[in-house]
Order: sequence, then structure tokens, then C-alpha cells
Amino acid sequence: MKKAVVSILLIGTMLVSTTSAVQANENKLDIEKVAIKSVENSQFIHSNNRQVKFVKKTYENLGTAVNQAKQGLVFFNSYELVKVVVLTPKAMENMMTQVTNGQAVVSNFVRISAYGEYISLLKADYALNTQADLMNSLYEDYKKARIQREQGLITQYELRLAEIAYEQARYNYLSAQNSRESAIMAINNMMGEDISKKYAVLQDNNITPSSQIKTLAEYTDLALANRVEIINKQNTLDLKKEQFRYDRAGMPTELDVQQQEYEIENLENELALTRIDVQQNISELYTGVESAMKKLEAMNYLAQQAEENYTAAQTSYENSLISLNDLNNAKIAKAQADINLKDAELDTWLVQTTMGMACNAGYMPTILQ
Repeated sequence: MKKAVVSILLIGTMLVSTTSAVQANENKLDIEKVAIKSVENSQFIHSNNRQVKFVKKTYENLGTAVNQAKQGLVFFNSYELVKVVVLTPKAMENMMTQVTNGQAVVSNFVRISAYGEYISLLKADYALNTQADLMNSLYEDYKKARIQREQGLITQYELRLAEIAYEQARYNYLSAQNSRESAIMAINNMMGEDISKKYAVLQDNNITPSSQIKTLAEYTDLALANRVEIINKQNTLDLKKEQFRYDRAGMPTELDVQQQEYEIENLENELALTRIDVQQNISELYTGVESAMKKLEAMNYLAQQAEENYTAAQTSYENSLISLNDLNNAKIAKAQADINLKDAELDTWLVQTTMGMACNAGYMPTILQ
């Protein structure tokens, strides 16, 4: 009997522990969780998946028809029938490749959008925490200033400056709080969660910008090799050229040959323009990456300067060399510099990640239209 009771208690403890672990995980949020759930919930992706399923079904049906046509070759050695047997599977394969490539681009589009929303949330969260610390510190300073005013150690004007500093910090705190709430609602909506859902922990340990980047030429080469709009155009051109070879074997008219050559030339021009568009896109992104990294370097320097200035101001204030207002100004400047540095770090990571997607399949669905 005792063993049975112990077993029941152990099972109960395990269930409670499991439930607690699940609840704890639900109260945590990280950038990949946001991206994965956003992809799962995206109507854009669901619509694209339906298109892929339709093309796959069509491909299967045509496969059956082609097999029947192959059997017909035994009885009807027709050139047109041979062309159907050879080219139809390749045309459908090309279409399947294009819709599959489209899936990758659409997924990247939703993923980078989710990344952007989470970055906005982290910015607001960091600003909220920093402003909370600043507000509490300035409130303590304001309380000290009131006591000093009662003792005649400072003027009414100096007391008023301390009050204004606190009220401004309080306003900034409330503004940051509203920004955080708006960011959470946007993310919940993207993930398909209740927009009022809250999170106790926002993780950012895997969001660190790289200090080293590739050259523009290296990024461009990767993009030219991997971007789906180039791959799709190249595959379509190759298929058209193969179709032309078969058509020429069938003794076409001169007008038919001219039309085929015109279509091939158009496809070649489209491919060349697409490659130029990709190169331009990478060049623009590279400028953004360089700019973000330079800004990050500048914000890091300014944050260090603000830290040193605040440390010096504390020493000066303790030795009655500067006023409380001067100390508060240094304190406020330090808090803002910390916020600016964090924003720059997050922005740099996001633009570097965007560049990574741009050098792979891509992330702009409009290019597939």
C-alpha cells in the first residue's frame, strides 16, 4: 500500500514538474520561436502551399498522360508525340522547381518580417528597463533635493530642475511601456496567439552582430549563384532552347524559327536584367550593412564616453564641484547612450541577417511575379 502511495505521489510530482516546465517555456520568447510560429500561422504561406499542392497534382496527372503517350509511340511514331514525351516532363519539372523556389522565398519573407518585429520588441524592452532604472534613480534624487531645499541648501529653481528631470524620465518610461505593449501585440498577432498574451522572459542571447563581413564581390557572387529569380529565369531559358532544338528538327517554317529566336532573345534579356537587379539589390544592402556597422562603432564609442562622463560627474558632485542638475544630465545622457547602443546592435544584426537571406534564395516574393 505504501509503495502504491509513493508511486502515485511520484507520478503527481512528475506531472506538476512537466506542467510547470511547459508553462515556463510558454512565458519565454526568443527570435526563432517567433519566426517558426509566424511561418506556421502565415496565411501567405498557406496560400502558397495550396498552389504548390495544385502544381504537384497536375504534375502527377501529366505524368500519367506522358506514360500513355510513350506507349502510343509503339503504334504512332509521330514527331509531335516524341516532343510531348520528352518536353512535357521537363516543363512540369521546371514549374515544380519554380513553385518550390517560391516557397523558400515566401518563407524567408515571413521569417525576416518576424525577425523585424522581435527586434522592435527587444528595443522597446531594453528602453523600458533602462528608463525604469533612470526614473527610479531620478526620483530618489528628487526626494533628496526636496530635503535639501527644506534645509536651504539648494534654490527653488534647482528643486524644480530635479522635478522636471524625474517627470521627463517618467514620461519616457510610460512611452517605452506603450511601445513594448504594442510590439508584443504585433508579435502575438503574427504568431496567431491571443494578442493579450504576456511573456516573462525575452531572450536575445542568439542575437549578436558579426564584427567581420564579406566583400561586396563575395556577397554578389553568392547571390548570383543562389537567388531563385535567376535560377528560375535560367531554367526557363534552357527549356526554351531545348524546345527550339526539337522544333527545328521538325522542319518548321522560317516564320516559326524567327518567332522562337525572338522568344529566346527575350528570355536572355530578362535573365540579364534579373542578374543586374540582384547585383543592385546586394549593392544597396551592402551599403546598409556598412552604414549599420559604422553606426554601431560610433554608438559604442559614445556609450563609453557617456559612462566615463557619468563616473566623473559622480565624483565631481560628491566633492560639491557640480550641481545635482549637472549630475542628472550626465545620468540621462548615459541612459540614452546605452539605449542607442543597444538599438545599433540589434539593427546591425537584422541588416546582416537580411543580407544572408538576400545571398541565398532571397526574401522578396514580388520578384517571382
